[in-house]
Amino acid sequence: MSKFKSLHVVVALSIAMPLGFAGAAFAAKKPPEKLTYEQAWAKCKLHVDKLQADAQSQRYSRGAACMHKYGYSI
Repeated sequence: MSKFKSLHVVVALSIAMPLGFAGAAFAAKKPPEKLTYEQAWAKCKLHVDKLQADAQSQRYSRGAACMHKYGYSI
């Protein structure tokens, strides 16, 4: 009888542990910060300006990716 009880405990723990870890992982994520378009562009412009002025396609790509991160499309 004790073998069956220990089996039930093992089965219950094997089901509960992944659910507990998944709940903690989902709770740790916070939603992305919602900024206005102007605030988002001000933050992204700092990253875009790190590239050379003659690298236009790279600057556009970096700016578009950054704005997309904040929920805006160019």
